[in-house]
Amino acid sequence: MLYPPRPGSTNTVPPVGLLSIGAVLENLGHEVILIDSALSGLRGDALARHVRGFSPDMLLVSAFSSDVTVLTTELPLLKESLGNTPLLLGGPHASCRGVKTLDDLPQVDTIFLGEAEESIVEYLADPSARIPGVIRRIDPWDTSPRHVEDLSILPIPAWHLAPPANYTGLPNGVLCRKMPFAPIITTRGCPYKCTFCAGFRITGRRIRHRPLAMIWDEIDLLVNSFGVKEIHIEDDNFTFDADYTARFCEEAIRRQYPVFYSTPNGVRLDSLDEHILKLMKKAGWYVIHCGIESGSDRILRSIKKNLSTSGIREKISLINRVGLSTAGYFILGLPGETEDDMKKTIGFSLSSDLAWAHFASFLPIPGSEAGDRWFRDHPDSEGIWKIFDNTRCPAPPDGVSRETLIRLQRNAFLRFYLRPGPMFRLLRQILNPVTLRYHLRRFGNYLHTGSSWRRVKPGIETPV
Repeated sequence: MLYPPRPGSTNTVPPVGLLSIGAVLENLGHEVILIDSALSGLRGDALARHVRGFSPDMLLVSAFSSDVTVLTTELPLLKESLGNTPLLLGGPHASCRGVKTLDDLPQVDTIFLGEAEESIVEYLADPSARIPGVIRRIDPWDTSPRHVEDLSILPIPAWHLAPPANYTGLPNGVLCRKMPFAPIITTRGCPYKCTFCAGFRITGRRIRHRPLAMIWDEIDLLVNSFGVKEIHIEDDNFTFDADYTARFCEEAIRRQYPVFYSTPNGVRLDSLDEHILKLMKKAGWYVIHCGIESGSDRILRSIKKNLSTSGIREKISLINRVGLSTAGYFILGLPGETEDDMKKTIGFSLSSDLAWAHFASFLPIPGSEAGDRWFRDHPDSEGIWKIFDNTRCPAPPDGVSRETLIRLQRNAFLRFYLRPGPMFRLLRQILNPVTLRYHLRRFGNYLHTGSSWRRVKPGIETPV
């Protein structure tokens, strides 16, 4: 299994989706090797030689759309090196792009859509069969992403393939009090219809829960066998079911592990109340990440966020009163936005008592309502994957130039953090010797091209 190189990235996070697939394959008796090039930095001929050294029967790659450009360089070398070894691709890009993925990456033999723990088993049993959620280049057909209905059948991810202590860079969401940290998934699915998000293509609309006993078996393993000090729950909707959230927190309080907990992918503000927040604080949360997206009520309505700026302010105030910090995610350059709308968002971030803020630029994610509309309106979008990154602002709204959007993004960061409170908190993070060089690199990226804090949505890495 291969996690692609990510040159220049400060996010180094264990690929929990591949670890889930790895556990399934090991349970079938297969030998599994994970090559995390995002962590090791292996590229080019050196990577191809390294992979060939294992003589794999197949190579499974997981990729985001932002990985496509680097894979257009790496996959030809791998294909030449491995000969007839099948190259399989899963992850967010394949799930959201579907059969067009075969055009994006001509070396790929087969793609997996959605969650592939079950479809990979069926593929191995008969690679020539038509399997729901699987598209082969030799026999492409119209199939939808596939989802695992009963998460209790899945094994604990194969953490021995990616020991958390190896990951010393910045995690998704940046904030981390103690290392090593480990991302886990407790639920899959998202019923919401935010226009900028394609999470439902990967994990489906229906929320499914892993049994809490299974989750605590995984946390036990991470804490006692791998020395993990912070658990990052990477769900899109950890707080959707208040009873499930409360039972998790109550068990965390009972166990009293010396760890912190965090939900760095963000939670819905309208799912929070005082009771849940107090439980989260007592369980070991220190910050609540939330997807705010915009400080304009007009834009919030247009992206189907189903939140208002007044309601958002009330929830931020509640989080702060409980004694937790609040980190807000914003998106600049959403379809239909004007420069004035973006200035409203920046002003909102400055006036809403947030401890942390991140200002991403809009990405036309394939499979999302807004992304598909953007691709329809830009049929000449050849080369989009080369600039598919928050730092490049690839899809500014009509009437706003890329240069203007980059300037607004940079100004948002500087105006937010060059204030006494946020600056003090930022300095405390920067002075952490473990992550110092990553923070400095990220700060430099902000100054030169805008934000390099890539909010991975949905999840840090959903199963291929």
